[in-house]
Amino acid sequence: MVCARYCGTRSITMGKKSITKTKRGQRHSAARGRFKERMAAVGFVVATQIAYLRAFDRFEDRLDCKTATEATVKEARSYLSELKQQGASKTNYSLAAAALRFFFEEVRGLDWKPVSALRLRMIEDMRLHRFATKTQASYVRAVEGLARYFKRSPDQLSEQDIRKYFVHLTCERKLARATVTIALCGIKFFYEKTLRRDWSLTGVPTPKREKKLPVVLTRAQVMAILSRVREVRHRGCLGLIYACGLRLGEACRIQVTDIDRVRGLLHVRGGKGAKDRYVPLPEPILPLLEACWRSHCNQRWLFPWVGRGGRQGRITDRHVPLSTVQQAFRRAYAESGVTKKVSVHSLRHAYATHLLEAHVDLRQIQVWLGHNSPSVTAVYAHLTDRSTQVSAQVVHELMAEVGKMA
Repeated sequence: MVCARYCGTRSITMGKKSITKTKRGQRHSAARGRFKERMAAVGFVVATQIAYLRAFDRFEDRLDCKTATEATVKEARSYLSELKQQGASKTNYSLAAAALRFFFEEVRGLDWKPVSALRLRMIEDMRLHRFATKTQASYVRAVEGLARYFKRSPDQLSEQDIRKYFVHLTCERKLARATVTIALCGIKFFYEKTLRRDWSLTGVPTPKREKKLPVVLTRAQVMAILSRVREVRHRGCLGLIYACGLRLGEACRIQVTDIDRVRGLLHVRGGKGAKDRYVPLPEPILPLLEACWRSHCNQRWLFPWVGRGGRQGRITDRHVPLSTVQQAFRRAYAESGVTKKVSVHSLRHAYATHLLEAHVDLRQIQVWLGHNSPSVTAVYAHLTDRSTQVSAQVVHELMAEVGKMA
């Protein structure tokens, strides 16, 4: 090891590895500098940059006669495996994994997780069918789970293997019907469209659809939850979900130009099934949306990602993450005292049920919700107290003569 001091710095050379440290122990290397510049360009807050740099330094210290620029993705993955074996906390491991992935993908332009030719072909098939990004990710995870279970490539599995896997999911792991259905749809698509094989030979049936009624909040319970949402941008997003009957993803992707104040309409883009629709925008919610927009002044998104500290809202090109709104709802729900087991989607159920109780036509509600079939919307008829009472009264009147036969 050769050490030299010049202008308060110390240069350390180990073979080809050269790192410079200041008196305070700050490190300087070409790779580290590019890493820091890229994080700043993306918009990472200072705290995140410091944490990522600390994880990056630990990785570079473990390299033998190499710099991070010369390291391979395989070496980075081996380092992460060592961390896990050494009992690193989940937080430290996740931080190191995120930092190294960002460095290799964004700074060096390498694939952190190389895609096999078979997976790439499946992804291309899904894109040709114009599947949503979320659907593509779900289907890929389903096939990944199959390959992981047998520890073999999925194209090498027999029909009997596939049947055995679904017996494992249903009978041994006892997964919910919805989870099994997603796995079935993904694996079936892979075998029918990508491998061009006959799925019927597997003998795997589609799980029977469960007929469960959703939990519905009263208007008082809805307001009890919404009034306890702390951030105005989260309160505006959740309020819009209830006021317009939106899905969570639809609300998070609302743009400023989607609001038509003159006609009193909201343009909902890219809903389920890649369908657009217009829904009435209640005038009383406009002041809340205005206050929400003034909190960030983003020119594109009504509900933008603001970053840690809330300083990125004006310039970001990303909408608020769905998980952020879900966390805000869960906090408000816990503080509201509501005992019903509900989620963000329950606001949409409440919207439909409350409209039906106010005698809005069921067909109109179907259009506003974006349902393909009226049978899907008709489930709300089972949830309305008023419609049940009216129907029961009609039955009593019709059957009055029967009672006189006693």
